[in-house]
Amino acid sequence: MQLNPNKEPYFYSNRKHISFLTVTMNVVKAAKVPVYRTKFSKHEFTQHQLLSLVIFKEYLGVKYRQLCDILALAKEFIEILGCSRIPHFTTLCRFSHRISSKLISRILDSVTSLFYRSSGRISTIAIDSTGFPTSYFSYYYSVRAQKDRKEFLKISVAVDTHKQTILALKITKNRQHDSKHVPSLLRKSSRIKLGKFYVLDRGYDSEAIHRQIREELQAISYIPVRNWNTSYVSGYFRQRMVKELDVSVYRKRNIVETVFSVVKRKFGGFVRGFGFRSQVKEIKLKCIAYSLDRFLKNQAILSVD
Repeated sequence: MQLNPNKEPYFYSNRKHISFLTVTMNVVKAAKVPVYRTKFSKHEFTQHQLLSLVIFKEYLGVKYRQLCDILALAKEFIEILGCSRIPHFTTLCRFSHRISSKLISRILDSVTSLFYRSSGRISTIAIDSTGFPTSYFSYYYSVRAQKDRKEFLKISVAVDTHKQTILALKITKNRQHDSKHVPSLLRKSSRIKLGKFYVLDRGYDSEAIHRQIREELQAISYIPVRNWNTSYVSGYFRQRMVKELDVSVYRKRNIVETVFSVVKRKFGGFVRGFGFRSQVKEIKLKCIAYSLDRFLKNQAILSVD
């Protein structure tokens, strides 16, 4: 087969897994993850190696046993990891339970920073939420099979509509209104990048959200006003939205739905973990896998030192 010289090696199936694992190792090292958890560790595998494999598992959408079988097929995986042998699947499973959620969030921030090398504001940031069921079957199957519907996790994200990158996320288990998560999402995303425009659907219609975006972030908010069957609209910024809503900018909010669709189609629309902490870490790993996949499709491949 003759390769197309205009395409990066990542686009070919025989190289994309090698490329993904390569850039994952670089990102984990750049996030300043400790090499070993404690000085009493066995020092057989580093946290860089194990964490890269856990992210690689989410990227492939397989279980730990299947991951080890895949790693055994190519010597390149061992060379990239820099280990003498492939770890047992129980080693990866125990490590995934032991690793902290804060450390995974640090890696996600490190991946996001790869997309932004220059200063200045980005164009538009969209905020929305979706759900990840904790069961293997869909809601529609549960209705037809007359099975009880299990709980789901809600994830709210702030997305750069131009590069389709996840700037910040918030995961909750309890059923809460989406607007409660907006203040923390705005603060987290502002630490990475500020936007000129913030677009949210009418479910987030709130004078407090408008005020935070326009006064604290010095940006422009576009949130359609909800119809409360009244002729009077309360709030200064909500009154301005009735006349000043820019539809061309607001339509970019649909990009966040595209991001949700890609994450669920490529990396699974449900979580396998049983405990809440494990489920949160699994969703964060899916977001890391999505961001790395997005980066590799738009940038050159990094090499391991």
